[in-house]
Amino acid sequence: MRQILIAILISAFCFACSKQENKETVDSAMPNSAEIISGASGAKETLYAMAIQVGHSGSGCSGCVTSGGSHIHVDCQGAGSACRIRATMNVSNTGEKNIYHYGTVADPDELTDGDSFLMPARSLYIIGSNGEFLNIPEQVAYRDEETGAFIFYDIFYSDYQAFENE
Repeated sequence: MRQILIAILISAFCFACSKQENKETVDSAMPNSAEIISGASGAKETLYAMAIQVGHSGSGCSGCVTSGGSHIHVDCQGAGSACRIRATMNVSNTGEKNIYHYGTVADPDELTDGDSFLMPARSLYIIGSNGEFLNIPEQVAYRDEETGAFIFYDIFYSDYQAFENE
């Protein structure tokens, strides 16, 4: 009886581990990925949970932002992969031949508590897709005056990785 109980416990443990390892989520997914929360890829509006690697070390950085006439370093922004950030973005179609989209970050404080965010060019693999990417070109995103949310422009979909993610 004891051996049967031990065998059942070991089987349950192994099943739980394998189930956990196979689960694709933004928390455990590869960096620079997006998971659809609602809508469909390329639809008029789609809500994504994103995991993005950005930023670089302050040592050796001569400054990525000009503030008060001098260059300063901003942690967890710009080129690089020193920081992994998570954000929820609603991507909407601009109506221009369904090519370019804009994205609004749902929570105004998910990226930074500052007024701007240095977004490096990123291609986010869409989890569960057939090799589709959500591509966000390099840009400085600013907060919307009314909502406080960051807005990104010229987002596009492709079946290839458009940016190197460096």
